[in-house]
Amino acid sequence: MKKIQFWKVVLLGVFLCGSMVGDVSAKTYRQYDHGLMFDLPDNWECTQESAGQMLAVFVDPAMRYEINTLTLVHQQLPERYSFREYVDHTVDSESKMLWMYQLQEKQFVDGANTPYYRLTFTWRLSWEQKLFAMQMLFFRHSEVYILTATAPADQTDSYRNVFQQIFRSLTLVD
Repeated sequence: MKKIQFWKVVLLGVFLCGSMVGDVSAKTYRQYDHGLMFDLPDNWECTQESAGQMLAVFVDPAMRYEINTLTLVHQQLPERYSFREYVDHTVDSESKMLWMYQLQEKQFVDGANTPYYRLTFTWRLSWEQKLFAMQMLFFRHSEVYILTATAPADQTDSYRNVFQQIFRSLTLVD
């Protein structure tokens, strides 16, 4: 029994591969229970992983752990919503919950691996700290997955391409 649990922990972990995210070496994160994987910069650390709604949290050590750089959550798609309505509801909820929320882009992307909605927005944690975020929302087996990438707004140019490459690398596996 202990041997099986050990391998499950290993399989849920982050595995290295030879792919690239921009000019930075990358590793592949694979979530076996939900059948998905994506590449992220090799130096980013997974600080939380669970089987609950919050599947994984990653941080970029360059940000000194001030914010969670990348989070992956999932939840059941409510029966009363289509996926598009769910995305609209998400935008509406974020605009009410996040201080000084400004939606910059809401785009449906027919990605090679899976179609998804990409939301790009800014918001503030405080008067001094404005954040830039990109979200990838996709639907699979009656569940919605939200991959949220966040960086300080003054570093948008440095992180935008990395976030987009992470989103493009997402692959659904069975």
